Amino acid sequence: MIVEVKNLVAGYGQRVLIRNLSFSIPSPAFFAIIGHNGAGKTTFFKAFQQKIAYKGQLLVQGQDLKHLANPAEKGILSYLPQKNIINFPIKVHDLVVMGLFRKKRFFDDYGAADYEQAAQVLEQLQLSHLIDHDFTTLSGGEQQLVWLAQLMLQDADIVMLDEPTQQLDVYYKNKVFSLLQDWAIEKGKTVLCITHDLYNLMPLQGYLLNLSKPEPVLEPITAETVQANQAFLETGRQPVL
Repeated sequence: MIVEVKNLVAGYGQRVLIRNLSFSIPSPAFFAIIGHNGAGKTTFFKAFQQKIAYKGQLLVQGQDLKHLANPAEKGILSYLPQKNIINFPIKVHDLVVMGLFRKKRFFDDYGAADYEQAAQVLEQLQLSHLIDHDFTTLSGGEQQLVWLAQLMLQDADIVMLDEPTQQLDVYYKNKVFSLLQDWAIEKGKTVLCITHDLYNLMPLQGYLLNLSKPEPVLEPITAETVQANQAFLETGRQPVL
């Protein structure tokens, strides 16, 4: 199994958001994590990153995350938060090349070969024309694709993204989801993506997990399951916090 979640209980003090969650991911694929605000989506990611205390087990490739030191540095996990804010000038290629951080020692500089890798990733995403631009001058959609380029360069086995299409227009939403699908199918990555954009999931192959349901289980992504879960979120009761 790539990922196993066993009887996960997580929250903040007396505020338990996830109760006895269990599921297994047997092979690389795209997984959408959905649910109402407060259903525990980001909490699940925080548990995965060992940022909050939890009960139960989180296993990656058979190893308990509690006993696995620095999974990001080992190329097992990479993470893109909901908001990544940079308020100082930085060239696009300088930001993307930082995706190679785990291959560097603390004081190592990035060399010509590293920048060539960054350029290749930007070319794959059709962003070569932005390579020398100041990141802070880009549109929201362009910035998100640059962050994804940096994530690609990390080349982790498991990729976690918290609402990567938030506040993007239709064009960039489709482009981001298409990219995530390619990572799973062509690159063999396990992609865990928190999203509220359910209808953008319809063309994709993979699974969804609705944390607002009383007993969440993995469901294959189909037009029917997307519509059913959209209806549940629109008409079902909000989770009790």
